[in-house]
Amino acid sequence: MIDRKHYGIVAFPTSQAAAAAEVVVLDAGRECRLIPMPEQISAGCGLVLQTHLYELNAVRLLLSERSISNDGCYEVRFENRKKSVEAWHD
Repeated sequence: MIDRKHYGIVAFPTSQAAAAAEVVVLDAGRECRLIPMPEQISAGCGLVLQTHLYELNAVRLLLSERSISNDGCYEVRFENRKKSVEAWHD
């Protein structure tokens, strides 16, 4: 199960790209799910792919290999009931 207090997300320009990404990642045997885009991110289609933070680079590579475009990767963290979203830098 994905840690709900610290995880990675990938944003997409379209809902079709988000849905395609979910299929690719699940078919690769990795855990993920589509969730609403955090309000801290202003661009995109409104959906993001949530995954384990430690798998974010592998997921990004999978999407690149399948030519699925994305609007960026982010790290999400909940601390003291506050959500922070930061651009992912591996």
